[in-house]
Amino acid sequence: MSTLTQKTKDGLVWSSVDKFTTLLIQFGLGVVLARILMPKDYGLIGMIAIFMAVSQSLVDSGFYTALVQKKEVNKRDYSTILYFNLLISGILYSILFFSSKLIANFYGEPVLEKLIKVIGVSIVIISTTIVHKAMLTTQVNFKTQAVVNIAAIIISGIVGIFLALTGYGVWALVYQYVTRTLVTSVMYWSMNRWKPLLIFDKKAFRSMFGFGGNLMLSELVKIFFKNCYLIIIGKVYKAEELGYFTRATLFKQIPATLVASILQNVTFPIMVKVIEEQDKVKLLMVRSIRLTGFLLAPVIVILLFCAEPLIKTLLTEKWLPTVVLLQILSLEIVFHPMQYINLNFLNAKGRSDLFLRLELIKNLLTVIAIVLTYRLGLIPMTIGYVGVSFVGFFINTYYTRKYINYPALEQLKDLAPYIMTSVGIGALTFLICRGLPSGLIQLVVGVIMNLGFYIVLAYVFKFRELTEIQEILMKKLKSK
Repeated sequence: MSTLTQKTKDGLVWSSVDKFTTLLIQFGLGVVLARILMPKDYGLIGMIAIFMAVSQSLVDSGFYTALVQKKEVNKRDYSTILYFNLLISGILYSILFFSSKLIANFYGEPVLEKLIKVIGVSIVIISTTIVHKAMLTTQVNFKTQAVVNIAAIIISGIVGIFLALTGYGVWALVYQYVTRTLVTSVMYWSMNRWKPLLIFDKKAFRSMFGFGGNLMLSELVKIFFKNCYLIIIGKVYKAEELGYFTRATLFKQIPATLVASILQNVTFPIMVKVIEEQDKVKLLMVRSIRLTGFLLAPVIVILLFCAEPLIKTLLTEKWLPTVVLLQILSLEIVFHPMQYINLNFLNAKGRSDLFLRLELIKNLLTVIAIVLTYRLGLIPMTIGYVGVSFVGFFINTYYTRKYINYPALEQLKDLAPYIMTSVGIGALTFLICRGLPSGLIQLVVGVIMNLGFYIVLAYVFKFRELTEIQEILMKKLKSK
């Protein structure tokens, strides 16, 4: 086995351990907190989500990807990016601090002023972690990242639950977030043992900004227009309704972001190394698309057919308006990681300018969808959200088709066996579960039947992805 292949598999294992473990812990903590707190608390956090997302994107400025994409990186590069991020984060926090009252007045929620001033501190903290993450990703060292992320989410989760139980309300979510970023930063600096030089290399900065700057603009455009939904819902509707939307979005994002981040973290540094070899790049993308379909198809069906018992059992009946939103959003799950896979190709080629162009086109569609639906209600807005994601997938595949002849229809064809298998199982399970007495029983039986039948049919149809996952896990068990 080649060193490159071994690194890819090891990276996939540790990245999966990281993402799956943090997913399970985060999901469990989120369920506990949502049962204690009220929808309005999550709605208040949703109102300031765009300001935090934009600030974090500016702190990153695309330099994480620029550092990973660069063929040869030295200590001067890392030090330069660290100092730039610290400077930008300080400026951004100052802007948020002094504009917090204006933001609170815009939404008509006075408490937002203090929330922004406290949660904004995390922007400065996050700026200290980006270089460490880039260094470890370049080394395909996902073990250290897994340890850091798991520890941070556990510690911050304990803090959040304690504060929620003692009556802190929305502040429990704020302090949980700040604690997680603080623990992450402290652990990265203590475990990575990297010491920055007292140097700011202007030449290195200009070189990386030429690539990272386009990514920064792309990310800003995407974040702004994607979070337009949160702004409009928070302004036009009640905070509680924004809370329902953010919970539904979180349930949808957990599996989609999980698969996307694993594939992006592992395949991107590998793709950079083989980017000039068209056959290898296409093979890597095909395998990534098929793995995406294999992992997410049963999740989509479970969320679609078991949404009501899921929400009622885990979050209690106060969150029932989330059910319809979650069912609609579940249809979009698979397109999120697929868009990342296609855009990864452009980043690996160093064509962040094309990345930016695609984001501008897609987010124009977002504006159109919002204008057409915001007066109609929350459900039509959610349908528009999913529609934009579907069309955006076809837009993202334009350059993939052009450069390596892997068009959208071929990618969908590679997904088809997994989707069709899972939908058939889901329909059968839904009919059986309708006659069961309670939400909990329906949920348990529905999940077990969907996953159980899916694995059995994966054996029958000889899905390659199941065999590969088994081989990786067995090898790791034997090595221990």
